[in-house]
Amino acid sequence: MRKEWAFLKLLTTKGYKKVVLIPLAFCLGLFLYYLYIDFTGGEVDKTVYDDGTVRISAQSDLGSCKLPKILDTLNIPIHDELKIRNYNVYLDKDENINSVEIYCSTNKDGNKIIEWYKERLNSTNDARGIWNNFEMEVSFNKYSNLLSIVLKKQ
Repeated sequence: MRKEWAFLKLLTTKGYKKVVLIPLAFCLGLFLYYLYIDFTGGEVDKTVYDDGTVRISAQSDLGSCKLPKILDTLNIPIHDELKIRNYNVYLDKDENINSVEIYCSTNKDGNKIIEWYKERLNSTNDARGIWNNFEMEVSFNKYSNLLSIVLKKQ
């Protein structure tokens, strides 16, 4: 019986409160920091390959990623009902955009979102077209509710 109450007795003394509560608060703070990082889009990863090309990517499992500033010039249409889960931006040696891959999740009807992209791209059959001198293709996987937006330089 004494062993069960020993931990509670430890917490009631002044000196041992600090020994237990300070590491506990530190661990809680670290957990909340990483949870915040996941909700705000994670860290941006920049990889430089041997041939001089660059890949910029980010991933968020819980929240939504923000697209990098370099994509502002393309003005890529993102539907309001989409949450960006991850993206990859490939740059050439001169840091010009070669291709972009954006993967989004949604809880809404994917067919309505595809129709919205067809209107934007002036397409009739499938969600493919030209957007700011890039070939743009949008596809939806109904089993995982993931929508992919791929842009490739012409």
